[in-house]
Amino acid sequence: MRLSTDKETTISSLKEAVSAFVQERGWKKFHNPKNLAESICIESSELLELFQWLTDRESETFAKDSAHFDRLSSELADVLIYCLALANATKIDVAGSVLSKLEESAERYPASEYTGRAPRRKDSGRRKA
Repeated sequence: MRLSTDKETTISSLKEAVSAFVQERGWKKFHNPKNLAESICIESSELLELFQWLTDRESETFAKDSAHFDRLSSELADVLIYCLALANATKIDVAGSVLSKLEESAERYPASEYTGRAPRRKDSGRRKA
C-alpha cells in the first residue's frame, strides 16, 4: 500500500482500505457495532495515556519529539481505523455526519457568543427542542 497524505486521500478510500484489511483477515464477524465502539474507547484510552500527567504546556510540545510523534500518530491511527470500521459496519457516511454535526454545533454554539471561550458544563448538554 502506497502511503499518501490527507490532501491526496479521500475518506472513501480510507474506508475501503480498512474494509479490505478486515476482509483479508476474516475479521468481519467480530466487527459488530458494540465491539467496534468498545475498541474505539480502548484505543482512545491508549491515546489519552500518552498525555497522562503532562501539563498543558508539555502536552502542546509532546509531538515535537519524533519518538512521541510516532507513538501519537500510531495511537490516533488506531482510533481512526476503528471509527472507520464502525462507519463501515453501520453504513454511516462519515463526511455527511461530520458536516451535519458541525452545522448542528454552529447553531448550538454561535461564534458570536462562544468565540474565545469554551462552553460551560450547563451549555454542553443543552439540546434544541
